[in-house]
This record gives sequence, C-alpha cells and structure tokens, in this order.
Amino acid sequence: MVAWLGLLVVVLVAGGYALWMLVGTTQSARNQAARAVANFEASCQTTAGDEATGGAIGVLSFPDLSDATWPIMPGVTPDDLSSGVGWYPQTARPGEIGNMVLTGYRLTNGAPFADLLELSVGDRVRVVSCETVFTYVIEVAPRDLTVQATDDWVLDAVPGEPGRRPTGRMITLVTSQDLLPTSDRSVGFGSLHSTQPR
Repeated sequence: MVAWLGLLVVVLVAGGYALWMLVGTTQSARNQAARAVANFEASCQTTAGDEATGGAIGVLSFPDLSDATWPIMPGVTPDDLSSGVGWYPQTARPGEIGNMVLTGYRLTNGAPFADLLELSVGDRVRVVSCETVFTYVIEVAPRDLTVQATDDWVLDAVPGEPGRRPTGRMITLVTSQDLLPTSDRSVGFGSLHSTQPR
C-alpha cells in the first residue's frame, strides 16, 4: 500500500510540474511579453532615433501565420527566453548587413515559435524597430533544415562561411525541432525584402 501511495505522489508531482511547464510558464511568459512590447513602444516614444532604451530591441511577428507579436530580447539566457524571442547579440541587429539570429521556444515559456515549422518559402517575417518596419522573406523553411544544438555555423555573418564578409541582410530563426528535449534544432533562413518607416 505504501508503494502505491508513493507512486501516486510521484505521478501527481510529475503531472503538476508538466502542467506548470505547459500552462503556467506559457501564461506567465505571455504576460511578460505583453509588458515588454508595451515598454518597448513607450521607450520608442521617448527616444530619438531607431533605438529603444533597455529591454526589447524590437518586435517580431509572422504575418502569414498569426497576428501575435513578440518582443525581441537582447540575449538568449533563460530569462530572455522566458519573456519573448532571444536575439544573439554577436549577430546583426534588425535591418543591418549580416545575419540577425533569433531563437525561441516551441512549447513552453509563451511558445513564441510554436508555429515556426509551418513557415514556408516565401512567407514573411516582420521585425519592427522604433522607426522602421523590416520585412524578411523565408528562403529556407525551418522544417527543411535540421542541425545539432552545437552547430554554431548558423550564427556566422554568412552562415557556413566563417570569416566571409556579408553583403546582404538576413534573418535566421532557430528552435527545437522536437517537442521533447533533443539536440535537434530547426533552422530557417530569410533575407530582407523591404523596409518602410513606421
């Protein structure tokens, strides 16, 4: 009887943890993301130029998939990823020449990249800074390219060509390929298609 009671406790604790990860962290992260977007917009109103102060460096959306918007946080730590999409600071900023690399969760912590594997070649990725709307177009769909978590060539200014000087403006989107933890990462590449003032 004691063994069954112990098993029941373990199952309840595991179930509670899974529920928190799937529902709790997602709702909490969505609330934090909404605050980060609002703070970004407020910062843009009080700052001259195309640069917000502190917090998010821009706002990301996938207009061909949904109307959801996510703050682009300046880093890829667990804290950054718990309130939006993470930006690798050693990569290009929005609209700059080079490779801007963003990463996000598919399942927990708001799941900003939940639908990333549904992006197709030709779909748009929109990045909004304080003064400019950058529209990138997907050239390699995330469902078509799998790399390992250690494959850092996707962070190169010209992916796969370390040391080569970039001439174009591109975006790279990285997320877990599988819903359960594995080292497989889905990667999508796109290039800047248009810019327009806000």
